[in-house]
Amino acid sequence: MPSQIRRRRAAGWAPPSGAATGTAWALDGLSSARIHGPRWPEEGTPATMPRTSQFLSLAAAAFALGAFPLTERASAQEAPPTSVIVVDGSGSMWGNLGAEKRSKLDLVRDALQSLLPSLKSEARIGLASFGHRRRGNCGDAEVIVPPGDNGPERLSVPVERLNAVGKGPLVLALRESATAIAGATPSSVILIADDIDNCGQNVCTALNDIMAASPNLVVHTIALGFDKAKIAHISCIARMTGGKLWDAQDAAGLNSALAQAVSIANLQTGAHEAPAPQAAAPAEKPAEGAPPGLYLSAGLGASSATLDTPIHWRITKASDGAVIRDTRASALYEKLEPGRYDIEASLGLATARQSTDVPADKATDVRMDLNGGVLKMQARATNGGALLASPEFAVRTAAAEAGAAPVWVGRDGNPEIVLPAGDYVVSARNGMARQESKITIAPATGTSFDSVLAAGTLELRALRGTPAAPGDQVAEGVTFILYRDDPDAPQGRREIARSAAPNPSFTLPAGTYYITARTPTSEVREQIAMGAGDTVTRALPFSMAHIRLAATLGGQPTTAEHPVIFRVVRLGAEPHEVLRTTKKDPEIDLSAGRYRLEAALGTGNLLAATEINLAAGQAQKVTLPLEGGSVTLKRAGTSGISNGTYWEIRDEKQRVVLRSSQAQPTAILSPGRYIVTAESSGEPVRNTIEIKANEHRTFDFATP
Repeated sequence: MPSQIRRRRAAGWAPPSGAATGTAWALDGLSSARIHGPRWPEEGTPATMPRTSQFLSLAAAAFALGAFPLTERASAQEAPPTSVIVVDGSGSMWGNLGAEKRSKLDLVRDALQSLLPSLKSEARIGLASFGHRRRGNCGDAEVIVPPGDNGPERLSVPVERLNAVGKGPLVLALRESATAIAGATPSSVILIADDIDNCGQNVCTALNDIMAASPNLVVHTIALGFDKAKIAHISCIARMTGGKLWDAQDAAGLNSALAQAVSIANLQTGAHEAPAPQAAAPAEKPAEGAPPGLYLSAGLGASSATLDTPIHWRITKASDGAVIRDTRASALYEKLEPGRYDIEASLGLATARQSTDVPADKATDVRMDLNGGVLKMQARATNGGALLASPEFAVRTAAAEAGAAPVWVGRDGNPEIVLPAGDYVVSARNGMARQESKITIAPATGTSFDSVLAAGTLELRALRGTPAAPGDQVAEGVTFILYRDDPDAPQGRREIARSAAPNPSFTLPAGTYYITARTPTSEVREQIAMGAGDTVTRALPFSMAHIRLAATLGGQPTTAEHPVIFRVVRLGAEPHEVLRTTKKDPEIDLSAGRYRLEAALGTGNLLAATEINLAAGQAQKVTLPLEGGSVTLKRAGTSGISNGTYWEIRDEKQRVVLRSSQAQPTAILSPGRYIVTAESSGEPVRNTIEIKANEHRTFDFATP
């Protein structure tokens, strides 16, 4: 954004003193934001020469869905835009973006190739990269394709050959790109990167020098998979240059951000400009004797000033719907064949439609009433606090049913949009903090939604040790769960969020919260109080102990022939199983506390168990001895070949411990008395056997 426009922004959106949420004020008559009338094209000049107003051009620039880029304020006589697209070529670009299965570099190449056909051939576009040629070299930055016209043709092959190899000298790439477009106006850089500069250069400091040499340079940044801290660091680029910053966490976010960036930089092909009229026209409205044709202008209200900001015009023939003109301009002149035409004018979400007859012998003046106003939104964590950088704003019509999609959603820090007159519900959200209000948009007014979310930030991590001896961070396998009091929920608490990130950060409304940090084998709980504007950092100590389990069978180590199932149960008010595994000699980290340790032999009833108390930092090996007896069952006269016998063994409590259709099944069972049943085609055989520890017995059941 050029410096003169940035200065207009500071003055142009100053509401009257004391304006609060829902405050509205008329747009006409504001000395710092006056809306000017149209200027009809003079002879020999293009027909669409928008002269952007200080007020609504800002709303247009901020409007994200169906937006009209601020750069479209330029007249056809201005120089074509100059831009360099800078792509991160550091080795980390071969990594994945979020859950995407393809590398970040592949996603960027595809996104650029998809956009190339839509770029203006007259725009002067270049391509740069860094870290793309040599490993470990902080001087590896290059303008691969200098800015020039015919970008779609010149950039296709270089984009396909983009590579990722080494370090990340991001600042050097910005310097080289700024030098390549020095002196051009308008000029911009579109930076696509997955990390901050890792060559010891501070981009915020470097921008002071870059902007001193190129004060009109705008830098748009697409951050690929950045964490919160790095987003905050790199946000100075947008702040210092008047550009935009997008936080892209997946392929859809990357594609959307890149499309918006090239649109805002005015690099994409737009609608054709209207042809120049054959004769001069007055400055305010077509005077008597003006050339025949259709003269269009628009206002936000029936009696408001005529707009001097780009309007989206669409002219079609009433008879067959054929499109005559689809373009953006403040005031539009169109020389038309006599007939009836349908006219549509749009600014933001406000639209007006009208049909008119255009005669052959005189000028037809049509002023469209958009019947809309401007809504400015901003959000703070606390009263008097700084504006939040990227809250989520949503606008819904007041009459919409519950769950209906909003008419507008955006994440700019201070968006301004144009809406049709009516009642709306506007909400601001930052993390889990949310506020909404009902507002009314009246024609030709500005309305503000100033939200105070009364929120704080909670930052968490988990440690292996105790509060007195914290130890190392547990960086993997931890799930953080947040609860709030809720009388209607089970146990009076309701889960509101969870995260498996190593260092999760939550934006929360002020209040009391309960935190649980959990691994498959450990758990720690804590209660915190969050105040508006607070940043609460908690390191949750798991107080871990290390334990190694083993089992013996008859005094000997177990083998693969006799697999053992280990089970760990945490004892207390609510005993629960924390681990079950068949791994031989498993090693486990457990929170300090009391546990029951079990080892079971296969699916039988042979079990060994013990209870232990574990203290933080303790390392212990526990061997569980399995003492059982081996039994083999057979029928008299059989040779071990299946003879259609079905065996069942029950213990003294009538619990089944073995079922088998083998001719001579063998099992290892806990010492005790058992009832054995053998069923075949004849009468079943039933008998009682007794098994002692560390003995092997064969029971021969005679056929009745």
